[in-house]
Amino acid sequence: MAGPRHAPQISCGGLPQPRSPVIDLTKEVDATRCSVILVREQGGQLTGSGCCGRVEGDFLGCGSGPAFPERRAAMEAMGPLYRALKTRYRDTIDIDVVDPRNAVALGLLLFRDFRRHRVGFRDAVRTLARVPVQAMIVNGRLVARGAWPDTEEVIRLVDTLVDREPTELQASA
Repeated sequence: MAGPRHAPQISCGGLPQPRSPVIDLTKEVDATRCSVILVREQGGQLTGSGCCGRVEGDFLGCGSGPAFPERRAAMEAMGPLYRALKTRYRDTIDIDVVDPRNAVALGLLLFRDFRRHRVGFRDAVRTLARVPVQAMIVNGRLVARGAWPDTEEVIRLVDTLVDREPTELQASA
């Protein structure tokens, strides 16, 4: 009996957890489908050596806060951007959240986008060379690095790529 393709992911406050996607490079590529890759570090276990190997996580809080507050802040800052994209576009665009330390998954996703969106060799190398720990890549091109861009700017950019009429982002209560 075949099992699930991915291990269950635990959500931290509604934020998606990066996972290693199963990428099928043999299936037909829809060149018109917009792709957004959000690169950020995962706040989970980084080693596999049992109880003594756990080096990170909110449960290891130092005093009253998490052990690595900068990673938690990046995760929480990405949440509104991710939710706005998911709410507006649902399944009409590809949205992937990838940990930059997962070089295989990040490389395969970038290769898919370079091929799908006909990114030139020079632009592809520029994107690969400049991907930091926190970045946003749209259609194989680096859009933001080091900080998450404004949600409304991203919505306008993606609207132009998916041929939708740009509209104001509706504030959700």
